Amino acid sequence: MEHKNQNLHSIYSKFLDNRLSAKEISELLQEMGHISDDELEQMVAEFMDEREPHPVPGEEESLDRILLSIRNLRLSEPSNYKISFKIYRRWIAAAVVLLVPALVFFMFSQRAKNAGHIEIAAGSVDIAPGRDRATLKLANGTEVYLDTLHAGQDKIKQYGASISKQGNGELVYMKLGDSETDVVGYNTISTPRGGRYKVLLPDSTQVWLNASSSITYPTSFAHADARLIKLEGEAYFAVKKVLDGKGKLQPFIVSTDRQKVTVLGTHFNVNAYADESSVRTTLLEGRVQVNSDAILRPGQQAISFNKTLEVRDVDTTAFVDWKNNEFNLKTSDFRTTMRKIARWYDVEIIYDESAPSTVKLGGWISRDKNISSVLKLIQKTGGVHFKLEGRRVTVTK
Repeated sequence: MEHKNQNLHSIYSKFLDNRLSAKEISELLQEMGHISDDELEQMVAEFMDEREPHPVPGEEESLDRILLSIRNLRLSEPSNYKISFKIYRRWIAAAVVLLVPALVFFMFSQRAKNAGHIEIAAGSVDIAPGRDRATLKLANGTEVYLDTLHAGQDKIKQYGASISKQGNGELVYMKLGDSETDVVGYNTISTPRGGRYKVLLPDSTQVWLNASSSITYPTSFAHADARLIKLEGEAYFAVKKVLDGKGKLQPFIVSTDRQKVTVLGTHFNVNAYADESSVRTTLLEGRVQVNSDAILRPGQQAISFNKTLEVRDVDTTAFVDWKNNEFNLKTSDFRTTMRKIARWYDVEIIYDESAPSTVKLGGWISRDKNISSVLKLIQKTGGVHFKLEGRRVTVTK
């Protein structure tokens, strides 16, 4: 009996940690069907003392099935004794305490495992994540595909600036010599769907571009009253403090279709995609002014809708997840999350008539994963299913 009790105690301990397998559940039923009433009463009393007074959800609907399993096992064994009513009551308690949560956990795990299966149509393959790629459009109209440049070797010279790609993939602007030129040109860096890029601007400001985004900027800020950048899509800025010719801080301005963000030196994120209902500026460090309406503190976000602007306190990490190479599924609504996925994996999202408009999401996942891994995590909510066909993702209930 000592060996059996040790085994049962071991299984029970694993159950408390949610580590009880289907095989161990079966073993537990078998062993409970072979021990005497006295031994069972002693064992159950110890377990009940450890477990009480914690209620077990769902015990009523699962009790009959558990008792039937135990009764069948007991009746299949020759026995010269009858089970007392007291022991029978304790036996029921043991079944509920030991087995119901384990069975519920096991069934939930199996359901989640099945729910995670993504249907991939015949002839289709899983889609890899985006990567560092962008196009640089020079002032003269020439377009350069940055992923074709050789790091540290190919250099582009224009308007007193040298442009090159570093070993980490970053595009860097450097001043040529000591002289400043009054002539400037405007460059544009654009990322496609499934692309991203980082650039060091002529003033040493760092910019991270998300997928399907672009910035337009001058080749030199030396003689400008302000450093003006035009943004479409989404970008994260780490602005360098710069003094103008008069010794004053030179403002850095990011202009979008619905916001004008003015800063001196700070870290912030601007989301200005055309297919989103609002433009959002999220401040992590420093101080920024949005339009002429609001001055943000770190941890705040300015949201521009049609003609209104709201300021909210937010968890900033939820809005720079892309810059940290992650998807934050907890704070984005379902359709917004699907648009993020569409941009990063360069896919088309099709909503079936049965597809829900909202799905409660949660968790984080790396953007380095294939699309199936991200869709599986969402699908495990049980409220939505996906089918991958070429570069098309169909959403159904």
